[in-house]
Amino acid sequence: MDIEKYIDDYTNWLKSEITFTKIGEYYEINTPFLDCKNDYLQFYVKQDGNNLFFTDDGYTINDLEATGFKMTPNRKKQLSSILNQYGVHLDHNDLILSAPATEFAKRKHAFIQCMLKVNDLYMSSRSKVTSYFLDDIQDFFTEKEIYCFNNMQFVGKSGYAHNYDFAIQRTRNMPERLCLAINNPSRTTLSSTIFAWDDTKPDRPKDSKLIVFLNDSNKLGKNVEDAFHNYEIDTIRWSERNQPANIHLLTA
Repeated sequence: MDIEKYIDDYTNWLKSEITFTKIGEYYEINTPFLDCKNDYLQFYVKQDGNNLFFTDDGYTINDLEATGFKMTPNRKKQLSSILNQYGVHLDHNDLILSAPATEFAKRKHAFIQCMLKVNDLYMSSRSKVTSYFLDDIQDFFTEKEIYCFNNMQFVGKSGYAHNYDFAIQRTRNMPERLCLAINNPSRTTLSSTIFAWDDTKPDRPKDSKLIVFLNDSNKLGKNVEDAFHNYEIDTIRWSERNQPANIHLLTA
């Protein structure tokens, strides 16, 4: 294996795939690296004396927000950690990096890595995405003045403990409502949710309800909702959370 040749081939290919265009005082640089939508990453750089200034012109953050990605406190904390790692700062929505002109290659590489890492917030691990979905629901509850308890645990008739993401206390018109957030609805999550509720319900007040928030940013099969409804479990699609019937279910 001629590894040195392969590395040379890679660097030659990389160089051939990078293009640039002069736009005003900046150069627009297009790279062969792909974002989460399979678009090629591009950024802008200009020189002022002995210093270089890199910017993505707001593309990375704006693109995230266009997908419905919301900057909750946890996400802002992770974003700040990524920016600090690569020496990049945020100006409004623009990623900005300044560096000595002598460090162009190293800082260009760091800036591209930063853009990719920030873009990957959209493709975070499932556990983090679930955490973010919970953040979004909590923000929604705050916005609608829905007062609840977080992360409640109840022991079912089997003796097993089951966790619920939110619990809304009973009112004059509505019973106790327990809520679960399901970021990736599947047969497995459906079965485990139904088992947990079937195990918990006998030890809760007789009219208690379970409400499941379903993240429908990806395709959601109707059979998932039908299965929940067969067990008298209410569902709220995240995209339909502001519908009057859903607001009534949570606030009445």
